[in-house]
Amino acid sequence: MKLRALLGLGPWTLGLTILCAQQPQPQIQNGRVETRQASGIARELAALAPASASEPVWAGWRVPIVDGHRGGCCTYGDDAQSIRGCLVDTTTSNVQVPRLTPPAAVPLEAGTGLVMLVRLSGGHVERLRTVGDDCPLDAGGRTVYWLQGVSSADSVAYLSGLAQAAPTGSLPAQEQRLHDAALSALALHRDPSVDAMLDRLAAGDADSNTRRMARSLLGSARGAHGFATLQHLLESERLPELRRQLVSAIGQTREPGTADVLLKLATSDADANVRGEAAYWLPQRGGAAMVPRVSGIVQSDASDRVRQRAVQGLARLPSTDATPLLIQLAQTSPNAAVRKEAVSALGRSTDPKAVAYLESLLR
Repeated sequence: MKLRALLGLGPWTLGLTILCAQQPQPQIQNGRVETRQASGIARELAALAPASASEPVWAGWRVPIVDGHRGGCCTYGDDAQSIRGCLVDTTTSNVQVPRLTPPAAVPLEAGTGLVMLVRLSGGHVERLRTVGDDCPLDAGGRTVYWLQGVSSADSVAYLSGLAQAAPTGSLPAQEQRLHDAALSALALHRDPSVDAMLDRLAAGDADSNTRRMARSLLGSARGAHGFATLQHLLESERLPELRRQLVSAIGQTREPGTADVLLKLATSDADANVRGEAAYWLPQRGGAAMVPRVSGIVQSDASDRVRQRAVQGLARLPSTDATPLLIQLAQTSPNAAVRKEAVSALGRSTDPKAVAYLESLLR
């Protein structure tokens, strides 16, 4: 089955979403913004950047973002002074820090939308980026064409075209990056048609990279629907590596019940790799309440690999919680693999208590 069929494109897609009212523009500074009322993304972009154009063109539009996500931004500087904002174009080799000034006011709608930015050259999309609509942008002296009135359905249809690709390995690296960026952007659209699209890609015969990405995005971006789909896929999957990937995707969900599912897998699954992956995510999803259960896995699981993954999961907790646990394991665990993993995790920490403990070992 071709990827186009898996994406489920059809004439019905464009009718799912009513065109939005006037969409707030992002905060674009140090450049010129030219607004176009878009009757269709593909049509507008083709007019802005025909094949004969000699200079690259940047264009953007906004769509509602899925609940619980902000779309991302960039931060430059240090603790004393930091700049929040992104450069529109980072394709040049000499990338500078954005020259941004704080906006006088932030629109009330900010933080609820996803800004799509595309770079076109010679009639083709070269690059695709996403940022939150409350992220200041430095245009670097360029003109950014802002497409007003883009519907979620039109955005989904356009990006689905970019996400169509030949099997992994047969694409040039730039096209593979564009394909992956389009899938990631689709997952952040607050449009129900994306759920069905990712379901088909996660369960279908798409190439392995696309299938893995779809499963990961279901976990990280699609909420309760993604959580339910991943559990269903795990029940029917038999290949060990694919089961481990599904557990990793489940670990990225933040739904009620995620920790309970991971705990069951970490303590009772027959596959050590599955148990280890579940033990790794368990403290991150269950927090302090699950620390005693993960510590029990570290002590009792028959597989050193599971024990090590559990220690790595504990190390992802806030340092105030993780450091004492890791020091205790390094000092008292009877298992050499556990002690080694705990010391290794402490070595990656910047917590002064972790540093002091390692210095004491050296002395």
